[in-house]
Amino acid sequence: MTIGPLPFQNDPEYVTNLKNRGIDCVLVSSVISLNAISAHKFPDVALIDTSTMSIQDLQQCVQHCRDLLIPSIAIFLPDEKLNHLYDSIELDDFIIGPPRTEELELRASRLVSKLKAVRDQDSICIGDLVINTANFEVTVSGSRISLRYKEYELLLLMASNPGRVFSRDALLNQIWGYEYLGGTRTVDVHIRRLRSKIEDADHTFIETVWQVGYRFKPVNS
Repeated sequence: MTIGPLPFQNDPEYVTNLKNRGIDCVLVSSVISLNAISAHKFPDVALIDTSTMSIQDLQQCVQHCRDLLIPSIAIFLPDEKLNHLYDSIELDDFIIGPPRTEELELRASRLVSKLKAVRDQDSICIGDLVINTANFEVTVSGSRISLRYKEYELLLLMASNPGRVFSRDALLNQIWGYEYLGGTRTVDVHIRRLRSKIEDADHTFIETVWQVGYRFKPVNS
């Protein structure tokens, strides 16, 4: 299933505008184009042109960007039906094209700042849980845990604030950054997946606060 042609795909003006504002970006049309990125100078953000991509192609591009630690923004047609994407693809962000320079700059800056903040932090160690923010690696009792990007962001946010209660709305706003179509149900699904990966009979890290949200267990509890 292809997503449909973008009428502005041959107009890279918005790419030039971002670069003029100090945000180095690359327009991605396939996984192959990502392979051509120099390892010596990664762009700040990748703009994914969905015009000729199947959902599977888009998923591969998003994942490959994450493997390269490059935040990405998918660009869709104004009339594209996006609901079907949410269960299959976990986008860093998306925008409806043709993108307005101001909105695109705001979204790109937010992603770049978030990644920089993560890289600038030291590793977080709580009991047997270790979060290496330099390479996004998470281990429990020395065993590496494979997390999806949003699961990692949820874990990092809560583990950085042990004991603090986060409402579902607060988590939705801070991690997704916009009114995600899945609503707070999306938060519950990701928390459940996260727990299934980092918790077992000997390790309990995330607590449910009834009718409020979630918190990471206080260090001394």
